[in-house]
Amino acid sequence: STYCQVIITIFMILFGINFNAYFLILIRKFRQAWESEEVRAYLLIIAAATLAITFNVRGYFSSFAQAFQQTIFQVASIITTTGYATTNFDLWPEFSRTILVLLMFVGACAGSTAGGLKMGRLLLILKNLRRNIRRILSPQRVEVVRMNGNRIGEDVLNNTNTYLAAYGVILVGSFLLISIDGLSMTTNVSAVAACFNNIGPGFDVVGPTCNFSVYSWFSKLVLIFDMLAGRLEIFPMLVLFSRSTWRHK
Repeated sequence: STYCQVIITIFMILFGINFNAYFLILIRKFRQAWESEEVRAYLLIIAAATLAITFNVRGYFSSFAQAFQQTIFQVASIITTTGYATTNFDLWPEFSRTILVLLMFVGACAGSTAGGLKMGRLLLILKNLRRNIRRILSPQRVEVVRMNGNRIGEDVLNNTNTYLAAYGVILVGSFLLISIDGLSMTTNVSAVAACFNNIGPGFDVVGPTCNFSVYSWFSKLVLIFDMLAGRLEIFPMLVLFSRSTWRHK
């Protein structure tokens, strides 16, 4: 029912928030919980994506309210990597589908139950990008990256950049390997994104009304690796498959 879908939507969004924010609420530090840049960015992205998609798909539903309710459910399901679907969003316009694909990569907050790149990492990447652009414009300028008012060390920024590089290499490599099966680019990209970020459904042949049975055993092994890497973190999986890990000492 619509009532149950609304309740599920609320709790999907709540469990995508960094659990540190809930701890701050429990100890009555409400202002610090709300001032978290990660939490505010997470809620802002959900709001912006929901409004943009709602106006784009309002003609697909009987009322604007129904379009809004279905849209926010799908946005919450994908950004929190819950994997639920109440409508075939693969039939939505290209603009809406593109937003949903981007949400697959963004993910929810760090320290939550969700997968994906995580909002905290995304903010650090963007802040570091802005700092490097300013350095190019003003080479003598000294500037540090801050999150919630706290200075972020260079080792953290380097680790984040390394994670992003590994993330991109696995995405591109997986996409290239499963393309051997000859399925469409939309199917392959969304399949890798859905598995790597632990989303569930993708688009086209692996959409919300379909499944992954069309892929060969080789492609399924690649997607299995992506699911494990996305849930267990990338570096432990790369270490596991490193030859030096198994070398006898």
